[in-house]
Amino acid sequence: MTMLDRMRRHKGWLKWSLALVIFAFAFLYIPGFMDQTGGAALPGDVIARVGDEEISLLEFQQIYSRQLQAYRLESGGEISEEVLRSLGIDRQILQQMIDGHAALAEAERLGLEVSDAEVRERILTIPAFQIDGRFIGEASYRQLLQQQRPPISPAQFEEEIRNEILVDRLQAAVTGWVRVSDAEVADEHRRRNERVRVDVVAFRADDFRADVEATDDDVSLLFAEESANYEVAEKRRLRFLLVDQTAIFDSLVLTEDEVRQYYDANLSQYQTPGQVRASHILLRVDGDNEEEVAARAAELAAEARDGADFAALAREHSQDETNAGTGGDLGLFGRGRMVPEFENAAFALGAGEVSDPVRSPFGFHVIHVTEKQEEVTQPFAEVRGAIETVQKRERSSSRATALARAISAEATTPETLERAASARGYELQESGFAARGEPILGLGLAQEVSAQAFAMEPGAVAGPIPTPSGPAFVTVIDIQDPYIPELDEVRDQVREDVIRKKSLALAQERAAEAAASLQGADDFVAAAEEAEWSVGSSDLVTRGSALPEVGSSPAVEAVAFAMLPGTVSDVVQTGNAAAIVHLVEREEASAADLAQSRDTLRNELMLQRQSRFFTAYMDNVKARLDIAIDLAVLEQALGQA
Repeated sequence: MTMLDRMRRHKGWLKWSLALVIFAFAFLYIPGFMDQTGGAALPGDVIARVGDEEISLLEFQQIYSRQLQAYRLESGGEISEEVLRSLGIDRQILQQMIDGHAALAEAERLGLEVSDAEVRERILTIPAFQIDGRFIGEASYRQLLQQQRPPISPAQFEEEIRNEILVDRLQAAVTGWVRVSDAEVADEHRRRNERVRVDVVAFRADDFRADVEATDDDVSLLFAEESANYEVAEKRRLRFLLVDQTAIFDSLVLTEDEVRQYYDANLSQYQTPGQVRASHILLRVDGDNEEEVAARAAELAAEARDGADFAALAREHSQDETNAGTGGDLGLFGRGRMVPEFENAAFALGAGEVSDPVRSPFGFHVIHVTEKQEEVTQPFAEVRGAIETVQKRERSSSRATALARAISAEATTPETLERAASARGYELQESGFAARGEPILGLGLAQEVSAQAFAMEPGAVAGPIPTPSGPAFVTVIDIQDPYIPELDEVRDQVREDVIRKKSLALAQERAAEAAASLQGADDFVAAAEEAEWSVGSSDLVTRGSALPEVGSSPAVEAVAFAMLPGTVSDVVQTGNAAAIVHLVEREEASAADLAQSRDTLRNELMLQRQSRFFTAYMDNVKARLDIAIDLAVLEQALGQA
């Protein structure tokens, strides 16, 4: 790791420090959010409950804000909060927090513990707290924690490290029995590295549609034989109250002063950060020689200002072995990439200037700025419209959330829901019948509403439930049981199925004739071309690759990798086509490669197997816990974050 990397890691690694436990769960899937809602109502400042533990509004906001900052730093400020929320980052963060609390609860149930000595040992191995493999010292450690935004206390950081170790220990306890045999490693190596070259002829059902027809008798017969395939699923009709956030948004009018105040308070969002390119000479401090090192650094700074070649001085004197040979060049960097002492000094210099000695946890630096790019601020007029949109979105979200919470406190039955709506100038609406997962008239494609509607009894009230337009409260007013329709209701669908089946049967018939011909041919490709059948030839390909004529086809792939070179397959059905495969060449997986990669592959398979088992284990743990989520508080948290 270079000195520049270390300097950046002090900023970059620690920004994730308080999310260690949360993101230790990369191996856990993120289940449907609505699967864990329910239970007793939560206090207004609690966003979720996991067993006896609560996730507070403040706790979520802190983690959410830190993660937003981390994403923005990683993307150079190019990813907005709106984009991240559209990707469901907010739900993922909360779900991962829930997973973290669930794992810690299970570790406690199993009596797992972590000593103070183990916490200390883990901290000493973190690269951010090391220079040349040695711990930077207690004072520098505390200083780095304080430099985080917001500052992190040693006790808080060490508790997070303790939890990280505890989760590691839980996983080890649960999955320690998992093993991968030599035979399994060899099979996986072969599966990944074995390659084949094939020729493929395919007959597609769509090419035969013009040659078939669906008579009324055909339609009646298929419907009689497969009527269950045309069953109409259960449908439900809802009465609902939508707190229309879009309407609230449209009704808002902002003054010029309000928009200007937001611009001034968030000016950094509209600035392209400045950057500098700098070189440095590093002199390390070893024991009690700090004054001596500082004096030597001052001498070098004076030499550089007097006209000495800075690059030559760095090559001769710098103790940063990673870039001394290139004259100490650190490249171009912006704010937030270096430790504060170095960063502040570098950005205070003009192009061509040399600093006085600068003390950092690494020692004393003499900095030479070779290039400086000033920050650029977008004028207020350019961003006024975008700011107004952001402010209106935040206010409309906040108002909709507050209104939904007030209604939620009153609406426990359909009658009280109607009264609560009327008191605020709303009217309840009614949807048509909709099946599970279908768009709902008046709400659109609102998956969480649909899930709730099919989980509740008529007469109950659910809400607030997030929808694309705002929070909604719903009650089921009618249920249409599943039924087998009359033929006339689905005649067109059945007719299309008849044509599809006949076309595929004809394609298979032609393919069978072709297979019989090609299996006796001396030259597969020549025989296919002579018969004017389309033939595709591949290069050597591994499993999972697209194959000619059929694309990605597990069925054709399985046949191809089971064949002997020079042979021709029988007909293989793949999707809506029938194919014949000629194996031209097989390249076996290399035994030498297996010997070289055996341990790496074994570890990878072990981690995969452990991850799958631990996922299933934690799924059962969460099923035993009382887990509840207050989606209204989540929206409130996002509005205030």
